[in-house]
Amino acid sequence: MRRLFSAPPAAADVRPALLSVVSLMMLLLPMLLMATSAQKLTGLTLSVPGPTESLPPELPGAVEKLSVQRVSGGYLVTASVRNTDVGSSIGDTEQKSFTEPTLTALQARLLSFKALDPSRDRIRLVPAADTPTDEVVRWMDTVRNSPEGPLFPKVVMEAAGVAP
Repeated sequence: MRRLFSAPPAAADVRPALLSVVSLMMLLLPMLLMATSAQKLTGLTLSVPGPTESLPPELPGAVEKLSVQRVSGGYLVTASVRNTDVGSSIGDTEQKSFTEPTLTALQARLLSFKALDPSRDRIRLVPAADTPTDEVVRWMDTVRNSPEGPLFPKVVMEAAGVAP
């Protein structure tokens, strides 16, 4: 005999499924914490000035501006070097440009600028729009340190074609 009114089927209990997920997490979480270490996790510091802020002024030295741009033949190093005659003042500079084919040659060129002005610690990097992130990070590591010691620890990233 058929019933005229049938009760809706009872909803399935989700507690066993939830318990199995929780127990799986209790097993995986300690394994994940043991497998990773804080020494393997690194980060790059990034500070961006606000829309009304500007970069702090450079300390006076022999090299007033120093920038490296990614070009098709390698890396274009552009520097404004202060004239060394007695009557020269701030802003009285000579523009120098060099194209370096590899990161090793770039680092050697930057070592010569560091020897010229040891107090300088800031450099501008201008990557191409299609430069991959891993190449930019490798590039930043190259300009920050060398086998002889630190080069330019303060790196300012600049978009290609945008005036500072």
